[in-house]
Amino acid sequence: MRKLEVLNKAVLQSACKAETTRNCESRFLHRLHCVLLVAQGNSCYQVSGWFGEHPCTVERWIHHFHAYGLEGLRDEQKTGRPKKIRDDQLRRLQDEIARDPFELGYNQNGWDGKLLQTHLERRYDIELSVRQCQRLLNQFRHNTSSHGVLSQ
Repeated sequence: MRKLEVLNKAVLQSACKAETTRNCESRFLHRLHCVLLVAQGNSCYQVSGWFGEHPCTVERWIHHFHAYGLEGLRDEQKTGRPKKIRDDQLRRLQDEIARDPFELGYNQNGWDGKLLQTHLERRYDIELSVRQCQRLLNQFRHNTSSHGVLSQ
């Protein structure tokens, strides 16, 4: 049997990295996989190279695992202002933004900060500034491939 090759390794690494930033559970599983790979005899440098992490980060996860078990790989409690948009709302919103605004009843061709602000107020009862909505649109553009209908 011949050795299989994966094309576009960089795209795969980028997608993996993006997926691990989605929520706490995916970050936990990512850390768990990295620790497992080190437990299987791979070095922190190898594992960090495969996943685009810094070797010191993988080492820190190993130390946390030794000190606290599986719980040591979970996200720590974050301080600061809580999010206005929950993760499930964010996923739903991303699906809506991928559609043409006309499909959602708006009289506009593409998404911009002002339209997103209006949409969030109407559909989710969430108030954000136009600037924050522009940042959110840019985040969606960065996280999605070219299948969405977005304009600035």
